[in-house]
Amino acid sequence: MSLTSAQILDLAPDASSRKAGQDQAKAAKWSGLGRAGAVVWGEIKGSGANPYRTVADLSGPASKCTCPSRKFPCKHAIGLMLVDAAAPISKAEPPDWVAAWIRGRESRAVSAETRSQQASAPVDEKAQAKRRQAREDKVSAVLGELDLWLGDLMRRGLATVRREPYAFWDRMAGRLVDGQAPGLARRVRAMPGLIAAAPGSAARPEAALALALGRLSLLARAARRLERLTPEQAAGVRAAIGYPVTTEEMAARPGLVDEWAVLAHAVEDEDKLTARTVWLAGRTSGAMAQVVDYGTSGSPLPPVPAAGQDFSGSLAFHPGDPPLRAAFREGRASPAPAGALPGATSVAEALDGFAGALARAPWIDRWPLRLSGLRLGHLADGAMGAGDATGCLTLADSAHVPPLMAVAAGGHVDLFGLYDGFALTPLAMVAGGHLYAVPAQDPRPILVRAA
Repeated sequence: MSLTSAQILDLAPDASSRKAGQDQAKAAKWSGLGRAGAVVWGEIKGSGANPYRTVADLSGPASKCTCPSRKFPCKHAIGLMLVDAAAPISKAEPPDWVAAWIRGRESRAVSAETRSQQASAPVDEKAQAKRRQAREDKVSAVLGELDLWLGDLMRRGLATVRREPYAFWDRMAGRLVDGQAPGLARRVRAMPGLIAAAPGSAARPEAALALALGRLSLLARAARRLERLTPEQAAGVRAAIGYPVTTEEMAARPGLVDEWAVLAHAVEDEDKLTARTVWLAGRTSGAMAQVVDYGTSGSPLPPVPAAGQDFSGSLAFHPGDPPLRAAFREGRASPAPAGALPGATSVAEALDGFAGALARAPWIDRWPLRLSGLRLGHLADGAMGAGDATGCLTLADSAHVPPLMAVAAGGHVDLFGLYDGFALTPLAMVAGGHLYAVPAQDPRPILVRAA
């Protein structure tokens, strides 16, 4: 199989790697190029005495390079895959170092499967219960502090709060982190950004701030009433607070097998971590899935299917109601068929789905919407929007909206994005049977044709 240039560039860990990878995408720079199935390899001159050896499995995608870079994939792996995308590399017999890498991957896959089938080590249930209770006590205490803080904000009024410096919000976020409620801390740290929203944005700062504080209060109240919720609802609340889901819990979750269309990637920096979200839609089930991975410079993000590919296999959904976050299980990436956006509906139906999600978890910040048969254009207030016969949505102000309009060219399109109750942030569009994705890490006003 082969990947498109857009899919390859979407795998880059950051913007500088994208540019550096494109600089390496010249066949003349490479020697010993070859291909065996979905595996391509080659050697390229680096800063050392010996050329760097680079190999990539396009079906993963996965790669390895002898360069000292800690980024994954490195610029040489990106460049090698781009060379193949421009002109497929000729078949050849794998040299010893490539064959050894292939065998190692196969061996690790077998070992991982064996480990998963082996009985896990006995758990010290008493120690585990003690740690769990200690965290519950910390969270309970910090929820009390949060209640007092929110009450004080309401007594003072939002007009006064809007003048507070960032340090005011960061102090409360720090207390929540200390109280082992990082999910609540992230919500508090996002509030200064709502206050500083640019003029003309879909949400007025005071409205966006009031809504965010209301959601935070609802989540804190739900956390004090877990015993009154269903197990899935309680798990959703705990996940929003920041409780991790254990490996044992995920292993016990059933998998949903489908042909999963990979719609888009999104990458954000969270403190010293890089958070990557992969959005998928089941072609048969119609289910929406969000796979989130975290990486650092020393622990790169794992390989995932590129936007525009299909993942043929199983996803395990995290506990929670409504279900959305998931994890990859067994499966493989494959080329995606041309066609409409899986599970897309009218604007009215999509908004009903959003309302249903809020009814089950009213602290949701953003919810994925898949919309079909839309036209893009200017709304009565001058903002950019998307609509059909059943309604219309404002598009969030973004550098990527103009190229979406240009590609749509006044025709009907399918649109995928995240809706926050005020505006839709587009992440992908299907026009003329082709998927166009918003680049994960490129702020320029461009789209990539992913499939």
